[in-house]
Amino acid sequence: METYETDLLIVGGGSGGFGAAIRAARHNPQARILLIDGMRQLGGTSTAGGVNNWEPGIGGPGVHYELYERLSRQPQAIGVAKTVHFYSPEEPYGLSAIDPDSPYESSLRRAAVPREDWRRVHFEPDQMAALMWQMLTEAGVDVRLGTRFREVRVQGRRVVSVVLQPLDGGAAYEVRSRLFIDCSGGGHLAGAAECRLAFGEEPYALYQEPSAPETPSPIVNGITQVFRVSRAASAGIDPLPERAQHPDVQAWLAANNPATFITEYPNGDLCLNTLPTMQGSEFHSMPYEDAQRISQARMAAHWHRLQTRYGFDHYRFHSMFPLVGIRESHRLVGRYVLREQDVRAGVLHQDRADEVIAFADHALDTHGERRVKGPKLGELEQPYGVPYECLLPQEYDNLIMASRGSSFSHIAASSCRLSRSMMALGEAAGVASALALEQGILYPEVDVAEIRRILHIPEFIDKIVQVWALARD
Repeated sequence: METYETDLLIVGGGSGGFGAAIRAARHNPQARILLIDGMRQLGGTSTAGGVNNWEPGIGGPGVHYELYERLSRQPQAIGVAKTVHFYSPEEPYGLSAIDPDSPYESSLRRAAVPREDWRRVHFEPDQMAALMWQMLTEAGVDVRLGTRFREVRVQGRRVVSVVLQPLDGGAAYEVRSRLFIDCSGGGHLAGAAECRLAFGEEPYALYQEPSAPETPSPIVNGITQVFRVSRAASAGIDPLPERAQHPDVQAWLAANNPATFITEYPNGDLCLNTLPTMQGSEFHSMPYEDAQRISQARMAAHWHRLQTRYGFDHYRFHSMFPLVGIRESHRLVGRYVLREQDVRAGVLHQDRADEVIAFADHALDTHGERRVKGPKLGELEQPYGVPYECLLPQEYDNLIMASRGSSFSHIAASSCRLSRSMMALGEAAGVASALALEQGILYPEVDVAEIRRILHIPEFIDKIVQVWALARD
């Protein structure tokens, strides 16, 4: 087996992996950086998974501004949108449509904002993925798509190398690296290295979270198989595929009548995100391919219902997205675990407030089955931050994790999982990597204050205080 060397290896090319790679490369242009991903395009869930929108929420002072600005130069690539139809039991869907009068900045706030004032960003996935590729190659990152890691090799408190497998049938090869970033959603690299991971709901006794159940369970957030439809010149109904006629599929549809969140692409097509397509625990109990096949059959049946009952007969089915939208799976149990108390306390009063390196203000929001106390966890009053040590495993010093699988409790993870927040986690990991390479140190030794200075975190906290009218005490 051939062996190669690099300075920084990033596993996962979703929002977190992109943020990590672009920041590391721009801050340390001399570093050799390799990013791998099993899909055929960058962006992960936000592109191949069909979640082709940035939900309203604080994004931090990151590279998302540049992505929006550069995509805005392309025709029908990206736009700011608002909700024009809210969910009701009689019409069980929400619809968000492009609003040319809404500026980008209006999409960067959710907490303490009435829902009619929420703004989000819709984009074409292929153009977003292509721009991410362009930006990374401009920065000198070696991007290898269609590639997965097969095994990891460790020594003491260091990850030494990974064995990579091209999915086109090419020969596997080993890559040795000084540093590693796990940007896979489910902590696959960390798990293979036997880092401690969590799955499901934690009991109250573990973190004393006010909404936690008394006993643990394997319940995780539900998943979605997203699909796309295109406007048609005349009314009509797509044929119902045979797989969607199966009694099990029809029984699921009758029992659930799921809600659907629909976003409009700049060209007028629609993206349909059904909440959820499958319970998270059910999804993770079977092989991925089986779960995806069932999910796609359910969505074909659901689309038929939307066409025949709810007025979507002027649209035709376009495609299922190739990647299932997974909201939650395994999570790191790192040097610090973000908890419900941190999320609710807000950026000024949470524990480790002076170590915050990224922000979020999305609701504590679960889809599908739940055992948390209360009917719904609900919206937040202000943004909160993610401390640096939520990215650091306990077991290794040259591995860092930046994804929805970072060190969050189940309840905190229901909020801290959206694309722009994941990109911000990646940017912090990328800056930490650049500094560690420059200084010849490892992640726990990196000066958090220097990461915050480079990312303009203190200035952004001042902005939060002003925009949300928070009181410092």
